[in-house]
Amino acid sequence: MNHQFADPTLLELALTHTSWAHENGGEHNERLEFLGDAVLQVCATELLYAHFNDAREGELHRCRTQLVQTSHLAGLARQWGLDTKVRLGRGEETSGGREKDRLLAGVFEAVLGAIFLDGGFASAQTEIHDVLRRDLDGLAAATDARQVLHEWAQANHGAPAEFEVVSVEGPDHAPIFNVQVQVGGELVGEGSGSSKRTASMSAAAVAVTKLGLPS
Repeated sequence: MNHQFADPTLLELALTHTSWAHENGGEHNERLEFLGDAVLQVCATELLYAHFNDAREGELHRCRTQLVQTSHLAGLARQWGLDTKVRLGRGEETSGGREKDRLLAGVFEAVLGAIFLDGGFASAQTEIHDVLRRDLDGLAAATDARQVLHEWAQANHGAPAEFEVVSVEGPDHAPIFNVQVQVGGELVGEGSGSSKRTASMSAAAVAVTKLGLPS
């Protein structure tokens, strides 16, 4: 995150989980999460529309789903170090709240909402474009690859492809997931990415090429 807050209290609020507010009083970040979700949807849609200028509506929708899904947003929250900064209540802390994808995705959206209020739409748009752009290359093709591999596996083996995270590398705030995909018990592809989803998409693309399937 590059945005410098003119009003630091907005960032503090964005990092305040409901569990903290319930135990300590004051406001929590759910309203900012609601706002940030809306801003994220608009900016992700606009980014995809410009990047994939010949894609149809259905393809754009699938790509946006990949970008804004909970696991991906949680990975982005970790990249920004929000998992170490979010204020949690004692119960949530002891139950592993800092590792929960849904909680972290909500914090990420709340921070986007805070950036929007602090710096306006252009500031939020810049942050969103910067953090999502790295996952755009090959996104549409990789998404199609998963579908191609799924249909081929069902037709030839009677079961879907199986994806497995085999290792996680790098620091906690910016992990790299390594995924293998098997069909019928045979390893057909490997891939890496900043989230389980992007790593799986990469593995599927490798598998489609290895198997000689039409993409």
